[in-house]
Formats: sequence, C-alpha cells, structure tokens
Amino acid sequence: MRQPSVPGVAAVLLVVLAGIAPTAALDDLTAEPARIEEMTRDLCTFERALGSEERTAAAAYITTAMEERGLSVNTARFAYANCYFDPPLALSSNIIGVREGATDRIVVVSAHYDTAGPETPGADDNAAGVATMLEVARILNATPLNQTVYFIAFGGEETGLDGSRRWLADNPDLHDRIVVAINLDCVASGDRLLATVLPQHRWILDALPPSACIKETPARLLDAARGDEHAFRAAGIPTIRLYERDSHAIIHTPDDRPERLNYTLAAECAEIVAGTVVGLDAGGDGPGIDLSVENGTVIFTTLNDAPIEVIVDGTSLGVLPSGSVTLPKGPHVVQAATYGPTGAKAVATVMGEGVEIVPPTVSGSAVTIPWGADPGEDPPIHLTFAAVPLSYHLDRPEKVVRVDGYFDGVLIRDLNNGQAVIPVRGPHSFTAVAYGADGSVLGTDRTDFFLQQYGMVDLDGGLLRVDETGGVTCSASARTYTYNYTPGEIYDIVVGCDYRDTADVFLQTAEFRADGPGGQKCERHFFDVPVLNDSRRGEIRFWLEPEGPGTYHWTISCSEGDRRGAETGSLVLS
Repeated sequence: MRQPSVPGVAAVLLVVLAGIAPTAALDDLTAEPARIEEMTRDLCTFERALGSEERTAAAAYITTAMEERGLSVNTARFAYANCYFDPPLALSSNIIGVREGATDRIVVVSAHYDTAGPETPGADDNAAGVATMLEVARILNATPLNQTVYFIAFGGEETGLDGSRRWLADNPDLHDRIVVAINLDCVASGDRLLATVLPQHRWILDALPPSACIKETPARLLDAARGDEHAFRAAGIPTIRLYERDSHAIIHTPDDRPERLNYTLAAECAEIVAGTVVGLDAGGDGPGIDLSVENGTVIFTTLNDAPIEVIVDGTSLGVLPSGSVTLPKGPHVVQAATYGPTGAKAVATVMGEGVEIVPPTVSGSAVTIPWGADPGEDPPIHLTFAAVPLSYHLDRPEKVVRVDGYFDGVLIRDLNNGQAVIPVRGPHSFTAVAYGADGSVLGTDRTDFFLQQYGMVDLDGGLLRVDETGGVTCSASARTYTYNYTPGEIYDIVVGCDYRDTADVFLQTAEFRADGPGGQKCERHFFDVPVLNDSRRGEIRFWLEPEGPGTYHWTISCSEGDRRGAETGSLVLS
C-alpha cells in the first residue's frame, strides 16, 4: 500500500466480521484460513522489493499457484523508472490468470505482490492480499460463471502503481468490458475490513453479500485508498478496494510478519469477494435513460429513479439530480450513466449547447476551499489523484442555505460538500459560492489546479555512462518499446546518468544529454575536481505527449574530452 497525502471524502463500508457465520449464499464458497496462511508465509520467504532478484521467484510461485487453480496464465514485464543502478535495469512483472467465461463481461480481482523495501517481509502488505486472491480463484473453480474473471498480481505498486497503470495502458480494449475491479490490499490484520468506492459506483456496495454485516461510515477517500484501485478509477472503471487499518502502524516495517496476521479475517474477505463475483454474474441490461440539454441545463429521467452519473466533456461530475447542471457557453458532449444491480451499464450521450455563465465574485470568508491555491498562483497546485473532492468550509454554516459550485465553468446547483469528480488530465478551476436565505451572495472562493500523473507512464529512456577507469570510455544504451496508443497518455522518459570518477583522469567535464521529440533538450554536466572522488549518479528526463499512433524517437549521448557514446530509443504506438 502506498502512503497518500491529500484529503477527500468517499463512501466507505465498515464490514464487521468477528463471529459472523456465512449465509446460505456462501455455503458452497468456503475459504480455508490455513491455505491463505501457507501461501502468505511462502511469499514472505522471497524478497519482493524494487531491485531484488528474488522477485522473479515470487512471480514464478504465483504463476504456479494460478495454474494449479485452473487459470490460463501469462506475464507482462515492464520497466521501473528511477531504478537504473540497482540493478542497471530493473524489471517487474504482472501475473495475469484468466478464467474464461461465456460472455464479454469481465470482473478483475487484484492484489500487488511487491514490497516497499527489502527490510519488510510484506506479510499484510501485501502477501496476504495475493494469497486471498488466489483463495478466491480456488473456491470459485467449481462454480459455473458466465463472465470472465481476471486474477492479477500486480508488480510495481509501491513505486507508483506502475504495474496496474501499465496493464491498463496496454489493454484499452478491455476497459469497457470490465464490470468491476476488486482490489485487495492489507486484508489480514485486526477483525474488520473496510470497503471504499467512489459515489459514482455505489451500486457495488449492494453487490456485497448481505451476510457481511455492513455498516456505512464516513472516511477520507484520498487518505484511505491509494493502491492499484486508483489506476482503475482514473480509467473510469468501477472499483472497490477491500482493506483494513489495523496494520497501518507496521506496514513498510520489519514488523509486518506472517505470524501477526488474522487469517480468519482474510478467509472471510475471500468469501465476500467470491460471493460478489457470483452475485454479479447474472448480467442483464442497465436501466434506460432519457437525456437532453434544454437552455444549457442537463435534463434526464430513468426507470426507478436510479442514480445518474453526469459526465461533461470527459469529466465525471458524479451522481447528480436532473436539472442541477448548467453548461457554460459553447458546444459540449454530455453523457449520463447508470448501473443495474449486477453492474450492467447504460449510457446516453447528447451534444448540448451551453449558455453564458458568470460566477459571482463577491469577496468574503463565508466559504473557503480548504485544499486550494489562490487563482493564478504560479505554479498552481498539482494533484495526482483520479478523484478530486469538491469540498468547502463554511465559516458560519447557520447563515448559509445553499452552496453552488462551478467546475471548469459548469454550474452545479446545491453542491454537496465533498462531491467527488473525476477530471480529465490538465488544468481545472473550482469555485464555491455561498448564498444566504434572501438569495444574497455571502462569499465566494476559487482554486486552480492541474491534474497530472495518473495518466502518465514512466519509461526507461536508457542509460548513459562515463567511466574514467584506465582512461575515458563513454557508453549509451536504449531500447524500443511497442505499446497501444491511449489518447491523453503522457510518457515520462527518464535517462540514467552514471559518472565514475577515478584518479586516472583529471579536470575533465562529463556531459550527459537527451534530445527528445519536438526539439526537447535536457543536459547534465559533472566536473572532475582533482583529489576528490566526484563519482555520482543522476537523471535527465523529458515528457512525451504523443499526438496519435506512430513512432517517436529520442537520442541520448554522453561525452568527456574527445570520447562520446550515443544511442537512440524509440516508442512505437499502434
């Protein structure tokens, strides 16, 4: 589990599991705590941190366990960024076990298997999560299912969700087929589990087995969930994360050991996941939606008053009532989405023309945005979360009868505090306006921010080395990558620079350079000071924003004196 840093609000369920017996619906889906404990202990014998050679053995163990459970298994390797020196090129793998179904619907059950560092065994974070996922695969093995189930052990979670983001980028054709992604991360400590979903996808909570004794409680979304589910949310895929907080003090430490865990809790978790998969298997059609834009206002109706997610120009504004959204001037693409009880999705799309909207500019402290930056602040606040809370603080709440929000100019009337939106990548603005009982504006506040990184892919741009041992030698290495093109995806290309200073050479300057697409140039210079050992390692980096499919090249080079090394790297997008 990665440690998050930005507050927000989402739906969280408290699943109290102590002493709860499974209902008849789960009688045939019985998990065995001893099996989960055995697999957890086995995985903890492998060092699974960044750069460890034993990660390959851990991946092989997981592969064998998936095959024993009747899954069709393949692995997908990817490179870590920021890890050029230990070892020179660090690779990890996603292990994907697939149980094919008769329909094109997909359920993903995932857990990451890497650890935050070599000093932690990573029992709860997250060997037990992987073991629980494998137990779900075992107890579902004899259960007929219509949908396809992907069981994925992700690598690279602790270094920035690298594995899940890479898998999603490489499989864009699967996104619309995924009914739900269920992520297991820290599920075997204490006697209770938490389940988090975005408000847009609250229907998932109803799919959990009713025997789980569910009690809803508020939580801070962006503090509570920063695992691989974040990558799925960024892709617009309904996602639920199961976890607990009892191990929070020991994760990423040597104390995260197998003997500390509650494997009965992990087994209950496996039964909940298996029951959810079975419950969603019925399929069906999503509720019908009538959608229109009238005088700039979004109007919709649906059967049974099902919750509607409103999406404007690619940004999900969350679940909103009909008539609460007015579009700013200009053409817009508006979508309304809703889900049936088994995850069947219905989407209506219209083109709509907006109207002139000008947010009030009355000053005052009646409303403030607690996490925001002042408008025009340079640089603006940068956020890296898939979902952003439209939260505000009221100085005198008894005087305020309504707060309206303006997100990128879109008016949201009577905005709920903490409304979760899923913006597209790029710059955004949020304005909150507080109104009194007589309709007067009591105060406004605005913040600008830039959403980045969740659509960014780290790419190893190559390695440059200047070695003064026995004289100067310069070398360069780079490779060609072939990926599927994903609109809006940015590549953060990082080049390692390795300068090895010796007493054989004096008063020289080692130069490292990368020339990227569009005339981008990045350089670093290391000067050799006599007597001192100036050996050092660093990075140069640049961003690549592909405009479409094609081949993109960059050249990396290093030099010292009359010696030079150069190589060309390529990204082929189809």
